[in-house]
Amino acid sequence: MSTAIPPFIKKGALFGLVSPAGRIDSDVVPRAEAFLEKHGFRSRRGKYVSHEHNQFSGTDEERIDDLQAMIDDPEVEVIWCSRGGYGTLRIIDTLDFSRMPVQPKWLVGFSDISVIHATLQNNYNTVSVHGPMPVNLPADNNYGAEWKHLLDLLQGHDIVYRTPPNILNKQGTSAGQLIGGNLSLLAAMTGTRYDFDPRGKILFIEEVGEQLYHLDRMMYQLKLSGKLEHLKGLIVGHFTDMKDGKIPFGNSAREIIRDITEHYDYPVLFDFPAGHESPNEPLLMGAQIHLQVSDEGGLVVY
Repeated sequence: MSTAIPPFIKKGALFGLVSPAGRIDSDVVPRAEAFLEKHGFRSRRGKYVSHEHNQFSGTDEERIDDLQAMIDDPEVEVIWCSRGGYGTLRIIDTLDFSRMPVQPKWLVGFSDISVIHATLQNNYNTVSVHGPMPVNLPADNNYGAEWKHLLDLLQGHDIVYRTPPNILNKQGTSAGQLIGGNLSLLAAMTGTRYDFDPRGKILFIEEVGEQLYHLDRMMYQLKLSGKLEHLKGLIVGHFTDMKDGKIPFGNSAREIIRDITEHYDYPVLFDFPAGHESPNEPLLMGAQIHLQVSDEGGLVVY
């Protein structure tokens, strides 16, 4: 089955704004609309994009209706998820993505939206964008490079990422299909039909606010399930606000990942600028990438 890559967009493209997970503040959608208009794009709000139901942006049924409407709408070229949080796993089984490989469109988001990326890559072999969301838009309109890169990526511009040397890096060169996202969600999907086959894949992981021993447990879950052994490479993004217990775990988040992966024969790139910090550089999930890690740092090329 060949990989479905959505058509790159042009000025005037229509973005559909949806909230599949956590509830958002009232100013998030207007900021997104202003950002898109400023850069020459149109937007369409989901009916329930700013609804509230407990900690979610609407009931499960409302969030399903909004996302399904954007998937099915032939005018919408980009589905832009407003934020992560929690909630996408609750609705993923009810959504119908069967149009995506036939008439692919871009889907953008990260964190809890990793559930949708996993579905698109592992079940429909469709490319999507792990990237910043409307909730991350700066209130002062001082847009960093990640926002330009997001629009550049969607418009088909070439982007090459270079990262500085890191003592934890494992050197090497590899090529494969980029998959992954938030580590907690990847662990939660282990054993489900949204789980990933590691063969021929370069895995990207990031995390926020987790206990260090939780991270160790999730990495061992990947190891014991054979995921780490068969990868072609590993890219480690932001591990933000990681927490320690009263009795110190003894290693940092990056050291935990290094120790668990040090025996594998593939390159490992640490501190790639993507995840729950700025910059959160966009990544083409499901696309073939070239990864090179050397004394000079890391190189990621599509």
